[in-house]
Amino acid sequence: MVRRRRMVRSFTDEPVAPEVVDRILDTARRGPSAGYSQGVEFVVVTDDATRQKLASTGEETLAKSGHKNFVAQAPVHVAICVSPEIYKSRYRESDKMAVVSELTEDELWHTPFWFTDGGAALTLLLLAAVDENIAAAFIGVEPAFVRNLLDIPDDYIPIGVALLGHEAPDAERYGDVSAKKRKRRPLNEIVHRDRW
Repeated sequence: MVRRRRMVRSFTDEPVAPEVVDRILDTARRGPSAGYSQGVEFVVVTDDATRQKLASTGEETLAKSGHKNFVAQAPVHVAICVSPEIYKSRYRESDKMAVVSELTEDELWHTPFWFTDGGAALTLLLLAAVDENIAAAFIGVEPAFVRNLLDIPDDYIPIGVALLGHEAPDAERYGDVSAKKRKRRPLNEIVHRDRW
């Protein structure tokens, strides 16, 4: 499954069954969570007008890179959102305060684990899509635009949008340009044993 996962940049207009989306999201919510805070939430967008607005922000960039607007094609958009406040609140609870009470906020949150957990949820979402024979991709977003468009509360950060749909016959043509030009780094270059 992991080796079959790839970013797809061309989708058909065939809808994705709601129960399939729910199974994918049920898997995505099962990722690791610092302190079991569970501060990752999802906004599922299937409304065509809203999807087109989300897609419009990247049209110029896509055109420059030689891609068609695959964002507009995907029938399901999933905004992945994280809440720093949920994590901070969780770590103020008595069981966590017993361990972290002497740390300053900066010391406690030198690594913002809400982003780590959001990335874990994204990875599970992409792998669950493979399990469901659904094509997927991920795009970065401008958080304020997405927050405003989707009525996301101010204390949540949309870290990006996952796209779900059925792969179009021409998807290979719009494959990952970077992956074609750059090889994946070999294991012996990225694994350090005992020390760097």
